[in-house]
Amino acid sequence: MSTKQLKLLWTLTIAALLVMLLYLANHLSALMDIDESKMPGCTMEQGSCTVTLSSGDSVRLSVSPWPVLALKPVEFSIMADNVRLTSAKLALTGRTMYMGIHQYTLRPFSDSNTLAVNGTISVCTEKVMPWRGRVELETDRGTEHIWFDFDVLQM
Repeated sequence: MSTKQLKLLWTLTIAALLVMLLYLANHLSALMDIDESKMPGCTMEQGSCTVTLSSGDSVRLSVSPWPVLALKPVEFSIMADNVRLTSAKLALTGRTMYMGIHQYTLRPFSDSNTLAVNGTISVCTEKVMPWRGRVELETDRGTEHIWFDFDVLQM
């Protein structure tokens, strides 16, 4: 292979990688975009909050232990009274700064109306870092999308 062909191959490879990275960044950004006027959500106070679903039923989201500390294990849970929860997918990201997307699948905990998962939040660059969770919730009445905001402390 000649030098010209090798340079062309490297140029095409780098261009393809840049296009792929731009596409991926755009896709990940769109994944966490939330229209708060159209999707129900809440801001956690003392580790929990309640969201009213489109069906009129409500679920309680909780994070334990509270306050959330960076790099420490945390349990995320969703509880419901009047609707059966099947499964849920959780995506977490920084609200004001891109901190990656942490994705988890919540599983039934102790009964069919509680889903939970353990995870950790990456190291923060600020003493108090605002984060957002986006949940795709599977219920016996269909799929619901909800969000919640919480703060993570850097110790």
